[in-house]
Amino acid sequence: MKYEIIEREDGKQAIFDENGKQISPDWFDWVPYSGLVMGESDYYFAKKNGKWAIFDKYGNQISPDWYDWIKKDGLVMGQSDYYFAKKNDKYAIFDKDGNMITKEWCLKIYSDSLLRGKSDFFIACNEDTCAVYYKDGKKVSEDFSIGYVKYVNRITFYDKLGVVELFDVFGNLVKSVDFIYPYKEEFLDYTKLLNI
Repeated sequence: MKYEIIEREDGKQAIFDENGKQISPDWFDWVPYSGLVMGESDYYFAKKNGKWAIFDKYGNQISPDWYDWIKKDGLVMGQSDYYFAKKNDKYAIFDKDGNMITKEWCLKIYSDSLLRGKSDFFIACNEDTCAVYYKDGKKVSEDFSIGYVKYVNRITFYDKLGVVELFDVFGNLVKSVDFIYPYKEEFLDYTKLLNI
């Protein structure tokens, strides 16, 4: 099915399907073409009163609240089941069911790899420290100084190796952080146990 954005005389916008049925639950201040209308996913952004939310093609609000900003990458673009939102100058990651993946709102989050479906991990920072987290919100690394990510230009996750590398704008390695792959089980060699 195809969808289109219709704009009223007052500038408000809504999404309609090809049969002329309004599928957005309201008229909004702005509805970007990203997502549903472009055929990238079953989701779309809407802006109302300076705040952003995500809706599905049935008109259900997916985001549990309206936020100051929602990053374009991720759920709406059809790249993953996650999206990244800003509220009161802090950030959080949510899944398509509206569950907050980060345990709290964070000062900084580096989530491009997760949002774009390239990695199952992200980096979240609060105050002076950062750590690597798995997509379920589980912390999988030791804390490291937020100073290392201050000038980071590129972050590369090597999921299977349990390593993330942080590079500056010149391509220099700033920091390498080991993390524990969540489903990696310790192998216990019973032949080496002492007989008591």
